[in-house]
Amino acid sequence: MMHTLNFAQLKAATLCGGVTDVTLRGDGAAFVVSIQTRSGEAIMVTTRKQPRRFADPRKALQLLRGIGLHECRIDTTDWHPEAHALEKVPRPDRSAALKAAHEAAQADADYDRWFHAKVQAALDDPRPAIEPEDWPQIRAQRLAGLKQRLGL
Repeated sequence: MMHTLNFAQLKAATLCGGVTDVTLRGDGAAFVVSIQTRSGEAIMVTTRKQPRRFADPRKALQLLRGIGLHECRIDTTDWHPEAHALEKVPRPDRSAALKAAHEAAQADADYDRWFHAKVQAALDDPRPAIEPEDWPQIRAQRLAGLKQRLGL
């Protein structure tokens, strides 16, 4: 039975000295991380318990280096980079998420342009600014006018 390790478990095993060897094994058009631990062989998995596949071995090496693993073997026996196009799975959910993110970013940019235009218009307004000490009197006048209109 093959054991599995997620990223956090692999990091913990590495920090406590439980990892004895690491191999990037070719698996179709990608690589999987095979880990030899003191209790046997394991494979790195995603949070969904699927083998973590790396289309680019540099990404796997960066991840391993980041948790303190500085040596590993590379086994390209079952690596078939030409199979990449065959393994690519369409992700309409990601497409929709990216489109929504793009639209949100556009809305943010539109709001920023509107806001900056309002601020610039206020700065360019030739009328004199209202001094802070004048506001209590202005508020009192407006409140009196509102009370008069409401008949209070």
